[in-house]
Amino acid sequence: MGSSQSREKEKALSMGRLREDMKLYKLVDMHGGGELLPWFRYATSSGDYSLIDGYMETKVRESMYNQGKGKLVTVTELVKIRNKERNERLSAFSRKKGKGKSGPNVLDEFKQEGENVGDLKKALKLLDGGGKGGRGESKYREIAWKLEERGAMGETIIGICLLQGTDVHNKLAMKIMDAFPKLINDINISEDFYGLTPLHQAVINQDCHMAYMLLKKGADVNVRCYGAFFCAEDQKAGRTDSLEHEYVELPLKTAYTGHMYFGEYPLSFAACMNHPDVYRLLIAFKANPNAQDTNGNTVLHMCVIHENMGHNAADATAHICATFK
Repeated sequence: MGSSQSREKEKALSMGRLREDMKLYKLVDMHGGGELLPWFRYATSSGDYSLIDGYMETKVRESMYNQGKGKLVTVTELVKIRNKERNERLSAFSRKKGKGKSGPNVLDEFKQEGENVGDLKKALKLLDGGGKGGRGESKYREIAWKLEERGAMGETIIGICLLQGTDVHNKLAMKIMDAFPKLINDINISEDFYGLTPLHQAVINQDCHMAYMLLKKGADVNVRCYGAFFCAEDQKAGRTDSLEHEYVELPLKTAYTGHMYFGEYPLSFAACMNHPDVYRLLIAFKANPNAQDTNGNTVLHMCVIHENMGHNAADATAHICATFK
């Protein structure tokens, strides 16, 4: 399994390197450069962070909603973006619009600035039960990086830093997240990588320290990634959307072909990529080993599919067996 795992990691680390003329890539590009890197290297070598702080206050902050405080958007809006991107790749005969009804957008009635954000969240709790939809999903997401300022994979500046995964990129990512903590749980919004978070990327990078720092700063340990890149090969052609929920509907019949089906959750990613240290860390931060992905698979199922870490998953989910006695 060693060569297979290395191929999986290599494929995951190289995801979607295109469209390098975007504004985001002028700040941090895909080749180890970008405007922020020289200033950050100078800061770390000299101890003078005034220039990089000033650069972040202007160039980084202007690419974020509400000066970095974030903004609530409906899941429907994000699903429409995902659906449009998928359909642009397909022939006219294969295109499928998102089905279902989106309903009224209560966010239109609020200005998401300053102290109004607290009022908005209270309103959502009253009107929508906290925004919870089917399967325990929220009907709203808080995002920080402007949708129109994102990279080719729908990523934020943290996503591109962790894609590089070097020591200097990781330190830069941490500094940016210290200044703008809303980026910690901001997701990729493209069809291929929808839902991918910095925590998922830390798992892919086998970076236990980064995963720990993200979790300490409030990363959602049970967040889900629905991107086609991490979908079974024999299910990709049948992916469909509903405007009523965030997860992607998949064909029921599958043999789990391909090597990148990782089970959506960071814990499943760790098990599939055979990272026991990261797995134990996530468990310590209350990751749920019994959480089911869209196919109904838990971590234990994923270990069987990938033939990895069976003993770790079995220990963590031993009480499953007790329910059948």
